[in-house]
Amino acid sequence: MNSSLRGWLNEHLGIPVMLLLRGWVLNRVVANIPLPAARYAYYRAVCGIKIARSSSLWMGAQFTGGALDQIAIDAQCSIGYDSFWVAGAGIRLMNDVVVGHRVEFYTSDHDPDDPAFGRRDAPIVVEDHAWIGSRAILLKGVTIGRGAVVAAGSLVTKDVPPFNIVGGNPARFIRMRGATEFTYRSDGSPLFS
Repeated sequence: MNSSLRGWLNEHLGIPVMLLLRGWVLNRVVANIPLPAARYAYYRAVCGIKIARSSSLWMGAQFTGGALDQIAIDAQCSIGYDSFWVAGAGIRLMNDVVVGHRVEFYTSDHDPDDPAFGRRDAPIVVEDHAWIGSRAILLKGVTIGRGAVVAAGSLVTKDVPPFNIVGGNPARFIRMRGATEFTYRSDGSPLFS
């Protein structure tokens, strides 16, 4: 194929094709494939998502945003069904993180005081051995510290220090976690998860 034809195809079809592959196909087809290895291959090859081979991201995950290639899921993580990832900036889950069903990650919002309603992006980091309860929502710029616990249904708007247990809307300190050394690990993705 000559370079002028390739240039025309990239210019006129490149963006629509990528939107199709990283939008509709990703969230309507790939998200529901019951074979984890097939989903992970697509996440890695098409979206640039980094997911350790020892981690599990269960079916139904939905992704949007221009920074999908800045999502990194390190070793031994377990992410439950139907997670939702808005990646205007990076999202990093470090080692041995447990995430319940329907957890939402939002790295973007809009400035309500800006006449242009400008978008604001900031990364989310979840450190080793943190536990995020089902239906929790993590907002842009937060870090969940090592071994911290976010109760189910909580809205996290600020950093959570290591080993703190937080809950509520907005999430507030409940107590310190009783353990600071952990032995649990994810054992990968069960077939049809």
